[in-house]
Formats: sequence, structure tokens, C-alpha cells
Amino acid sequence: MTNILLSNDIMQYINMASKITRADILDCMVVGDRLIFIVKKGYLGIAIGNKAKNLEKLRNLFKKNIKFVESDPDKEKFVRNLCKPYKINNIILEGSGDSTVAKIEASTSDKSKLIGKGGRNIDIIRKLANRHHSIKDVQIK
Repeated sequence: MTNILLSNDIMQYINMASKITRADILDCMVVGDRLIFIVKKGYLGIAIGNKAKNLEKLRNLFKKNIKFVESDPDKEKFVRNLCKPYKINNIILEGSGDSTVAKIEASTSDKSKLIGKGGRNIDIIRKLANRHHSIKDVQIK
């Protein structure tokens, strides 16, 4: 994992979300009307909460859509987690170190959802993959 600089606003989001969820939150990204929290491996269920109560509390508190992504030391598993809830058939990692490229094979029906309107979703996936595992690019096949 690379060194991540967090702004004061991001730190406040992480602190408030950690208090509510009691989960170990590693990172947060604000993208328009969405907050994406990266939680420590094994804490996803705790973060979401029983019957998604924590999700609902955070939505009401921040007035934004909330998404939790489980961190993973394995690059492929982390990229797969970033792509949830969409169906991924295969992920191929090419290259090594800072020149790694992740190529995602997705079902036809999920490709457009994975890319998102104006490439919004794939941009978020690229930024987080680069931020946590120094993956240079993420491509949809």
C-alpha cells in the first residue's frame, strides 16, 4: 500500500463513520454525491451493520450515497472488491510493480454499469486501485 495523504475533511468523514460503525476504516474518497470508505479486511459486515443500519445512519448524516469496500493485500481481490456488486468473470494482472495493469472481464450486462455514466465508476476504481496497490490502469474487456 502506498502512502495516502488525507485532508482534514476526509479525516472527519473517517472519524465520524468509525464512531458510528465501530469498524476500522482505512480510507475515504468523496466523489460528487458519493462517499466510498475502504474498510480493513474482515470489517465489511461490521461497517454495513445489522440490516444495513449503519449504512442508513451514514446516509442520513452525510446526505450522500455510501459505499463500503473491503481492503485486501492481494491486488486481484482488492480490484474485485472495488467492482462489487457487479459480476466479474476474470481479472488479469499484467506487468509488475508500478506498471501493473488490471484487465477486467465482465459480463455484457454489467460492463456498462461498471464503467458508469461518463466513466464515473471506472474512474473511481482506477483511482482507488492506484492509491492502494499502485495499479497503473484498470481496463474493462
